[in-house]
Amino acid sequence: MAEMVKSFRELTPDLQPLAGGKGGVLAKLRQAGYPVPDGFVVLPAAFNGAGLKSAAASEINRYVEAMRKQDRNVSFAVRSSALSEDSATASFAGEFETLLNVQRDDEILDAIHTVFRSRESARVKAYSAVQGMADAHEIAVVVQRMVASDIAGVLFTADPITGSYASMVGNFVFGLGEQLVSGEADAHSFQLARPNGRY
Repeated sequence: MAEMVKSFRELTPDLQPLAGGKGGVLAKLRQAGYPVPDGFVVLPAAFNGAGLKSAAASEINRYVEAMRKQDRNVSFAVRSSALSEDSATASFAGEFETLLNVQRDDEILDAIHTVFRSRESARVKAYSAVQGMADAHEIAVVVQRMVASDIAGVLFTADPITGSYASMVGNFVFGLGEQLVSGEADAHSFQLARPNGRY
């Protein structure tokens, strides 16, 4: 049977391509010892045409309960990690749904369904058409410990206009980053230079 749910620590290199760009990178960083909030990835095999398979829902509940044993008040961010997202040709930033501060078991499963169904939204179809991509996206979903942020932002390790690696540019907002990627808030800009190849 295909793997359906894996924690960041369990996601092996052969499964990382199925976790999408976001899920795969978060797993790599967590396994390398970076301070990435804990979480797990619901892989594409967990879904059928109608949504989550019942066996996948049971696995998700086990992972959530294990995280609650470490923190009874934990809340979760439920985010897309489509296999076409954050690729070399298209970012899909803000196109798929994200749900924040999700707590109850039923809310977590509903949030996963919402993210999964967002692959069929009008905005995803429109962006896909502009990018010359098929509008049927295979999707994984990241469920991660929620962090209440004072400042959140987006950093481009290559200049998105020129492609230059001489500096990194980014934007930030005060509070949660969702208001930045959704376009709800005006962002502050910053730039990090690396004239000698180091920051």
